[in-house]
Amino acid sequence: MAGPAGVALGLWLAAGGAPLVDATEVVKDLVVDLRYATADNFLKRKVYPDGARCLLLPEAAERLAKAAEALREQGYRLKVYDCYRPRAVQWEMWKLFPKPGYVADPKKGSNHNRGAAVDLTLVTPEGEEVEMPTPFDSFEKAAHHGYTGGTEASRKHREVLREAMEEAGFKKNRMEWWHYSLPGATRLPVLDVPFSST
Repeated sequence: MAGPAGVALGLWLAAGGAPLVDATEVVKDLVVDLRYATADNFLKRKVYPDGARCLLLPEAAERLAKAAEALREQGYRLKVYDCYRPRAVQWEMWKLFPKPGYVADPKKGSNHNRGAAVDLTLVTPEGEEVEMPTPFDSFEKAAHHGYTGGTEASRKHREVLREAMEEAGFKKNRMEWWHYSLPGATRLPVLDVPFSST
């Protein structure tokens, strides 16, 4: 397999499993707010265990570091809402909200289950969130990248994030301004590695 997905898969196979890394070790000023480790999410329930971390495939973490560097020069930091998600958690989410398009069917898995997706936003150097078109995990049209409503500031921030993430090599999800994945991520293995195993 050629391209970024092939590189990531090669790393995965060479390591004999899932070479997930803690993104905070690669992006030192990363702000972590894992919403599924709390009840502050659309499920209204904590589904991640204590000790959940922002784990990613090495390639995803390296690209995130590239985006963070570009954004730092513009006066922003990155704040992550979700990173790697064990497949066991995907099953729990599916039981609570079995709606394709909102929650990925765990039989197929999501790119989060592959360590190849990240949900994130911009924050100030002090860690304060900037205005975006919607809150995280909003299922309204305002969350789409093509949304032209809302404030000028929210659209500007969405575009600043998009530009940095795409230049770093991520692909956007057109329906969710916060969601980015590695190209070809759906061809990578679905993982069910506990947060504590890496």
